[in-house]
Amino acid sequence: MTVDDFRSHKYLPAQWRKELETNGILRLVLGVMADAHPANFAVNGDKNEDISPTRAAVELGLTRGYSKYDAILKKLATPKVILPDPGPSTYDKPQAENQTQ
Repeated sequence: MTVDDFRSHKYLPAQWRKELETNGILRLVLGVMADAHPANFAVNGDKNEDISPTRAAVELGLTRGYSKYDAILKKLATPKVILPDPGPSTYDKPQAENQTQ
């Protein structure tokens, strides 16, 4: 099941939203995970307190991945809105004006 499948389901987003709001253990776990976010901690450098560009990129990826995971858990509580098909375009290209001067 994908995130879109979950969000498009008739009941799952509402049930997940209810769990996020009322389940004490789940709320505690999410709080612990938020406190353990890698962005809350300094990155240890080498003996000169330097960090290589490669290491910085890895740490940034870790932080972004952690944040994305948290965001998806919260996004699952929001049902996907399926907009109606607007139909074919009614846009007509403007006529080219005669630019001879």
